[in-house]
Amino acid sequence: MSAAIVAALVVGGVAFANAKKTVTIAIDGKEKTVTTYGDTVADVLESEGVDLRAHDAVAPQLGTAVDEGSRIAVSYGRQLTVKVDGAKQTYWTTATNVDDALAQIGQRFTGSAELSTSRSASISRDGMTLVVTTPKDLTVTVGKRKPVDVSTLGPTVNEVLIENGVKLTPYDEVKPKLSSRVDDNMSIVVTRVTKKKNNVVVSVPYDTVVRADASMYVDKARVARDGKAGTERVTYKIVRVNGKLVRDRVVAREELTAAVTKIEVHGTKERPAPAPEPAPTPAPAPTPAPAPAPEPAPAVNYEPGSSVWDTIAQCESGGNWAINTGNGYYGGLQFSAGTWTGYGGGAYAPTANLASREQQIAIAEKVQAAQGWGAWPSCAAQAGLL
Repeated sequence: MSAAIVAALVVGGVAFANAKKTVTIAIDGKEKTVTTYGDTVADVLESEGVDLRAHDAVAPQLGTAVDEGSRIAVSYGRQLTVKVDGAKQTYWTTATNVDDALAQIGQRFTGSAELSTSRSASISRDGMTLVVTTPKDLTVTVGKRKPVDVSTLGPTVNEVLIENGVKLTPYDEVKPKLSSRVDDNMSIVVTRVTKKKNNVVVSVPYDTVVRADASMYVDKARVARDGKAGTERVTYKIVRVNGKLVRDRVVAREELTAAVTKIEVHGTKERPAPAPEPAPTPAPAPTPAPAPAPEPAPAVNYEPGSSVWDTIAQCESGGNWAINTGNGYYGGLQFSAGTWTGYGGGAYAPTANLASREQQIAIAEKVQAAQGWGAWPSCAAQAGLL
């Protein structure tokens, strides 16, 4: 081998040896030392199979030449989606845990904010969705109670009510609806609604039929069968809103005993004409008879009184304790049939208008004890009781 060839090989070997370098690569803070023949940062990373993406950070830049002992730092980019009280925003970060990522994007969420994961949780290269709930100040009103100020992290109306121990019935009404998201200064109102059925046994009056009898004179009549009242079970549906009665109506009737119809027989036979009387002897002029007593007035009962019940009766019925207007309400205090019998009025009379003033007041006192003056809302208000 010639001296020239030997010299060339020696020079080439020295150059090849000089191209070999030891480089440190740190990926997300984890370091490793590699031997490389690459000239640039990009060459070294490619030779080590490092897959770079658009949001990754590399220092020094990819085109930078590497020397013996160079250090290359790679920080993978991570997509962080942050939902704050339902509002979503997306960020790119090279931080590897939640706390550092929040600091990097300038969203610390200190204080009482609630995070869906711990601040020390790691963020993979695939990213993370972080849900943040901040405390809200709002008011909660339940039924007739006074509004209560609360501070909550509950995201929905339903969770706020659960958090504050508010139990709902199937008929309660909630505004806003349970699935509504909670906002600062929101007002949540729960209206208590109760619905129940009340069964009352009432008397059913009997009918009367009249049959003609041609064998009886027209001024004669007899009872062929006595009438008898029946009974039926009446079901009332009672609805109260925040304790106040708003509806009381009949929803069902069930016959328990049938009423027995009274049968009267009236004669239709005309009596024969009487024989003519002899002419009477003139008699002295008779003393004028007193004027007949006036016919009794229709059912009216204006019993005097000065109690609060008389004031309400004056407003409800003009003070007529025996009134039946045909609108479903009876007596001086205008009881419905259901309310009258439901509070024991049936012991006095089938409907209030057939009972005395004192009996009506006795039942009214039971109703007032159970329902308050709201049972007569308009007239009680005029009397200054509400």
